[in-house]
Amino acid sequence: MIDDLTTFGGEARFAADLAVVGAGPAGIVVALEAAQRGLDVVLIETGAEHFEPAAQALSEAAEWDRSRHAPMSMAIRRQVGGTSVIWGGRCVPFDPVDFVSRPIAGSVRWPVTYDEISAYFGRACDWMRCGRPVFTIADIPSLAGGIVPGLVDRDGVKTTDLERWSLPTNFGAVYRKQLRDMRNVRLLTGVTCTDVRCQEHSRRVESLSCRTLAGGRVTIEARSFVIAAGGLEGTRLLMSSTGPQGGQLGNHSGHLGRWYMAHVEGVVARAHFSTPPRATKYDYERDVDGSYVRRRFTLSADLQQRAEIPNFAAWLTNPDLADAGHRRGDLSFAYLALVSRLGPRFASDAQRLSLTGVVVPGAPYGHTEISPKRQHVRNLARHPLTTVHFVAGFGARRFLHRGRRAPGFFSYSPANIYPLQYHAEHLPQPDSRVSLTHERDVLGRPKLAIDLRFGSADVDGVVRAHELLDRALRDAGVGRLEYLSGDPGALVADRLGGGFHQSGTTRMAASENDGVVDANLCVFGTDNLYVASSSTFVTSGQANSTFMIVAFALRLADHVSGQLRGR
Repeated sequence: MIDDLTTFGGEARFAADLAVVGAGPAGIVVALEAAQRGLDVVLIETGAEHFEPAAQALSEAAEWDRSRHAPMSMAIRRQVGGTSVIWGGRCVPFDPVDFVSRPIAGSVRWPVTYDEISAYFGRACDWMRCGRPVFTIADIPSLAGGIVPGLVDRDGVKTTDLERWSLPTNFGAVYRKQLRDMRNVRLLTGVTCTDVRCQEHSRRVESLSCRTLAGGRVTIEARSFVIAAGGLEGTRLLMSSTGPQGGQLGNHSGHLGRWYMAHVEGVVARAHFSTPPRATKYDYERDVDGSYVRRRFTLSADLQQRAEIPNFAAWLTNPDLADAGHRRGDLSFAYLALVSRLGPRFASDAQRLSLTGVVVPGAPYGHTEISPKRQHVRNLARHPLTTVHFVAGFGARRFLHRGRRAPGFFSYSPANIYPLQYHAEHLPQPDSRVSLTHERDVLGRPKLAIDLRFGSADVDGVVRAHELLDRALRDAGVGRLEYLSGDPGALVADRLGGGFHQSGTTRMAASENDGVVDANLCVFGTDNLYVASSSTFVTSGQANSTFMIVAFALRLADHVSGQLRGR
């Protein structure tokens, strides 16, 4: 059942076995998995089934470094489906090395093992509709070989790992029918949780206090509660609520809001290959299930440990679209389409702006030169056949195909030269954090101050990873890297930024002295309050967050359902 309370101005009370805050991927997975086990579930979402600017504005922070962190209104989506509404669809799991003790990551420790969480990868793939849980070409004989001939795995540099792509999956659209038709699930939209109410001097959460923008007040009682409101929003809710023993809920050891991580990403080099250009695997491919996959450069765990560098991945990408100097009709057509009035239909705001030269923290090319439109039109005129072929081919695969749509496009280079886009681990540090301010939103909740910090090891790790990749290409006799600047470290530092992958601020730990939630994602000091979010991640890895969010949500759903049914 779906009830829209956006215009509700009265008072209401709901009760269930389980209450879930946030109808993004984590919240939807936990709610539906619990309901399938016979539990009554109330799921609340601050937004509606469609985009509401007033609801979206509730996320905006009071203070943040605009050169280092994206506006919250751009980084997340308050809507049924959450940020999956604007998500690109890339599905990548964390690696075993992310869960082991590493000097480069400091003293932080995961309280779960890779084997424990990888057991949920198959179910996560099903929910995300990205095919089988296979993330290496070694397990897909039809896609044999690496990115370039002659380099498969050399000295710990690998070219056979895969990222998978969803349909892409908008969880709000894909799972709307189940949310509507399941009799023991009640989705309340337009309802914002403002306070988690605890029984004083106990370990129990008793209710959620919620508001609507129309002035309504809603109370939700349950036996257990899951906060799945997103990385920083879930953290903000805990910080705004009072724990059973006083103080911020979950901040018994001072870790709440700290250890904020994003990723280190960008383009600082081009790969020049000496192999046959047509043999380069630069584009998306289809596996035996028809799912889209893409090959990546990665570094083995052993090489990372020996070189003492953070986790790292890279892939071949397009030249900067905004710079007409690429002299490509297809790239100029894509640029003109994205800057047109129809541009918002083709990509999310963050993707569209970063691809068209607007400075967005974490964008691949950072500060770029934007060529006049007339230069892009000249490229179309010089290459009419290439442009028409691109429009017809990619347009059909992306916008007309009824099944799996192409996630994007990558342009073939006859010269066999491709920019190399990297996506690397952001190392945890306690002073990278968020905190509450005295400024309040229209519902009276304190806004956040965001202080996202990077360190020299983040920069040095990316530079060292490029050096290792360059050496592997040269030693194999298949190519080399060409840096875009004589000082690649300065370029990496210039591109530091984030806000789209919000990790670490409610991190899990084996001891209440070391984190906010335990291995089962239960907030320390409580028995019935859980967090389902990337904010619980101890390290950031090289992978983006969504796939692992769903994997941990499935694990949490199993645990909470077992606990409630046992009672």
